[in-house]
Formats: sequence, structure tokens, C-alpha cells
Amino acid sequence: MPIFNPDTKAMQYVRNDRGTPLKLDNNYCRYILDNKGLMLVDQQLAVDKRTRLYVKKMAKSQDYFFKEFARAITVLSENNLLTGTKGEIRKQCYLANKH
Repeated sequence: MPIFNPDTKAMQYVRNDRGTPLKLDNNYCRYILDNKGLMLVDQQLAVDKRTRLYVKKMAKSQDYFFKEFARAITVLSENNLLTGTKGEIRKQCYLANKH
């Protein structure tokens, strides 16, 4: 399998974790449990008593992580999808496109 090596001059990106930065796995769950998450919302998942157990289970089990990740993406994809002129694909995730 080819290794993805992005051109850092062509785009900006942030590595979610240092252990497996370009791989989808449960390593990020371990990072947020160690208070090393990239985003505040992720850190909140690790400390909130309603969600911490799930983060711990995902950090412990790659299979559980994949199962729950797939379920979450399915729910998100079915939730109020904006089409046509009602939505936009952002050129930079953190900024709305200029019109």
C-alpha cells in the first residue's frame, strides 16, 4: 500500500496523533485520554462522565472503535444533508467560503 505523504506547501494539515498520523485507528482515543487531543471538543468527550466510558472502550479495542466510527459516520451522513445551493464544500474547513 502506498504511503500518503502530503505536500505541506500545497495544503495545511494537522496530524491528529504522532503515533499513526495518517492512519484511521483508535490511537487518537488514547491521546485524548492522556489529555493530548487536538480539539477541545474531543477532550471534553474524554472527561465527561456520559462519554468517557465510550472513549475508554474505543481506546482499548480497535474493533469497537471501527464499529462505533462506522455507525457515527452513517448517522452523520443521514442527518440533514445540504444539497445544491443550500450547502457548500469548504476549501478550508475552518472558514466559510467567500461568495
